[in-house]
Amino acid sequence: MYLDKVLYTDFLTIDVGTILFTLINTLLIFLAFRFILFKRVDAIVEKRKSEVDATYTEADQALSSANADKEQYAAAMAGAKQEAAEILSRAEKKAQREGDAILAEARQEALAARERASAETEREKAQARTELQGEIADLAMELAQKIMEKEINKADHERLIDDFIEEIGNEGDNA
Repeated sequence: MYLDKVLYTDFLTIDVGTILFTLINTLLIFLAFRFILFKRVDAIVEKRKSEVDATYTEADQALSSANADKEQYAAAMAGAKQEAAEILSRAEKKAQREGDAILAEARQEALAARERASAETEREKAQARTELQGEIADLAMELAQKIMEKEINKADHERLIDDFIEEIGNEGDNA
């Protein structure tokens, strides 16, 4: 039992030397870790932080570049729309001019065709008159010849004139 008491009392005793020795050992281990390990860990953390900062900087630059490209694209699209509108306007004006020219040409051709048809009609009328006059002259000659061949009385004379007029009327209707 005594042995138990000695052991028990040794265990409960506070030894200042052991505490100081433990504190100094802990401090030395901490300083060793600080100089050896923490510098390396700090260097790795700093390197990683600078890489992250560089990544953020590159991302910001890429965003700025994308925004600038977007603005250039928008300006180019606006210019392209304006140019397309101008091209369309010029094409419409050109089509209108060509359409007007085609209509004017068609009108001129129609007028020329009408004038040719009118001239042809007038020529055919003149030719028909000439032919009718020739036929009338032939009929008058025949009538005069018939009158000369026989002597006719007044009734026969009137009948011949009526026949002549009727024949001329039939010829005029046929023309």
